[in-house]
Amino acid sequence: MSKRKKRKDNRIRVFAALMHPQRAGLSDLSERLPFYSILNRRKVALAGLGCVGAPMALELARSGIGEINVLDFDTIDVGTIVRWPLGMSQAGNFKTGSIANYIRINYPYTRVVPFNLRLGAAEEREVGENDLEIMDQFLEGAELLLDASADINVNHFLSDLAREIGIPYIAVSTTYGAWGGQMVRIRPNQTAGCWFCYRHSLETGAIPYANSDPQGEVQPGGCGTPTYTGAGFDAQEICLAGVRMAISTLTAGDVNGYPRIDWDIAIINLRNKSGEAIPPQWHTFPLEKHPLCSCQ
Repeated sequence: MSKRKKRKDNRIRVFAALMHPQRAGLSDLSERLPFYSILNRRKVALAGLGCVGAPMALELARSGIGEINVLDFDTIDVGTIVRWPLGMSQAGNFKTGSIANYIRINYPYTRVVPFNLRLGAAEEREVGENDLEIMDQFLEGAELLLDASADINVNHFLSDLAREIGIPYIAVSTTYGAWGGQMVRIRPNQTAGCWFCYRHSLETGAIPYANSDPQGEVQPGGCGTPTYTGAGFDAQEICLAGVRMAISTLTAGDVNGYPRIDWDIAIINLRNKSGEAIPPQWHTFPLEKHPLCSCQ
């Protein structure tokens, strides 16, 4: 490689440097990650790009996912950089655009399509465009719906959509203070229970809630809605477990795929009920049909 530089006396100086060659083809990446080429043929729809969803998008791209449709409505508040994966330079940008641009530059084998939408909001749009039509585009061709919205109403809606189109659904979220987290997977024709079976199991105590900080909800100055306390490194524990389950689901049945994960529900605690730090403790469960659920 050579570079020309003009001096003040108008004479040209030429600098030369040797560049170390790098190999970055699909086969080269697959040498290090055997399921990379499998994932490169897969497409995921990811809803929610907060401190769980955004790192999940980056990990999926790093692992070779071929295409991700990402959905969120929010912009990046500078105060969230304590746990959002990209820093202060992205403040004020849409989360969808920031994640899409970062992946495009750094992981060129992954295509990201951003969707800016707040589900259920009364917004002025072009004639003929509504939430369901946008969601049809968001889910078109997806083989898995990942839900990191952390909103129980959105969870319910998205789990219904996934069931209607016949694709697996995985919801991942943390608790206040990031004291713990939970994830649930529903696979068509494989998982016995449904989203409401999961909720009934939580409410009746058949499955425990993850530990949560009772003082963990806050509303910082200038923020229009409440948020929660918690460290990014704690949230990463839950995020990475969700990615592991997603990749296991997407590569199921392939000899070079990620190992099979048999549980449907995972509850993690990073602190005990008094708030003391503990080694990560996982409790896993199958998602069975619940006798109180209408799906019976």
